[in-house]
Amino acid sequence: MTVLAQKVCIVGEFSVGKTSLIRRYVLGLFSEDYKATLGVNCYNHAGQFLHPVTGETQAMNMVLWDIEGGQQKSSMLNTYLIGAAGALLIADLTRPETIDALDHYYSLLESVIPGRPKVLALNKFDLMDGSPAMIQTLSQAQAKATALGLRLVQTSASRGNQVPELFGGLASDILRLRG
Repeated sequence: MTVLAQKVCIVGEFSVGKTSLIRRYVLGLFSEDYKATLGVNCYNHAGQFLHPVTGETQAMNMVLWDIEGGQQKSSMLNTYLIGAAGALLIADLTRPETIDALDHYYSLLESVIPGRPKVLALNKFDLMDGSPAMIQTLSQAQAKATALGLRLVQTSASRGNQVPELFGGLASDILRLRG
């Protein structure tokens, strides 16, 4: 069986949980300790994914590029995105401004990897308390996903909720695009 190696970039503002989602997916671990990513860190995850069209199982090595948050380094971000087969855009349920920032990341992704699969994750869903503010943020994320034509996945890196589905769904999208 041929193993596909596919580069996947993970983008979003600082402290939205990009590294935590990756570590939960790749290593099955979560830590409350926050250490900002500087530049980029790469992780590998070898998995078996069901091709959404053929129904066949495909081995894929996802090379996950965990990219530093913050919009001020767009020139470096452009460089990191080159050659990506797909991307995850991450926002934080507890910080509505991280949803507003998605327009910036989406535009960069479309300029460097146009037409490649992209999925929006609204992370820290375990903190959803039903408050009007969080309900508004969820609504804002749903509207943003619709406006950008992205699938929205509500994740929790700390509990692992929807993390395999997030990465597996993107892998399926990449396989679908490959034919």
